[in-house]
Amino acid sequence: LKPVNLAFKSGEIHAIVGENVAGKSTLIKLLTGVMPRTSGDVIWEGKPEALATPHEAMALGINAVHQEVVLCRHLTVAANMFLGEENSRFGILQQRAMVKDAQKIIDGLGFDLPAHVMLGDLTIGQQQLIAAARATVRGTKFLIFDEPTAYLTRKEADQLFTLIRRLKGEGVTIIYISHRMEEVFE
Repeated sequence: LKPVNLAFKSGEIHAIVGENVAGKSTLIKLLTGVMPRTSGDVIWEGKPEALATPHEAMALGINAVHQEVVLCRHLTVAANMFLGEENSRFGILQQRAMVKDAQKIIDGLGFDLPAHVMLGDLTIGQQQLIAAARATVRGTKFLIFDEPTAYLTRKEADQLFTLIRRLKGEGVTIIYISHRMEEVFE
């Protein structure tokens, strides 16, 4: 990635468009703590941040929805929604409570998807919507969408765009990466 200076405003949707190998994926990795910076600074809410690990980025409210679904196909939708933050009591997972909570979130986003089924039983497009829903439950302040409609039907894409506009209204900063210019203007 060549030297870059970017500033993002809270509660706005920003588009990044570029050819393959333009550095978009590298930028995502740097901002989400997947790849360490070799130089420069990331200033977050007025303070320099290391963003040395994905955990550090998520703790600040920085998250990404990748083009390729990075969830666990062999777990339920609900388990994926709360992966790493499971609802447990005395070390025992509270499956019913997780399904109920996940379904409430999914329904609230306007996605007609069941929380109790295995993620792998859903289409790739539906899995992508679950990845987007998962990103919203973690106190996200800054959300990167990397080619999010690549596997979505038109209806699913419309649902995603509705979610993005809703997040913008809630003050979440959105970075939208796409090769499709018509999407950028939607």
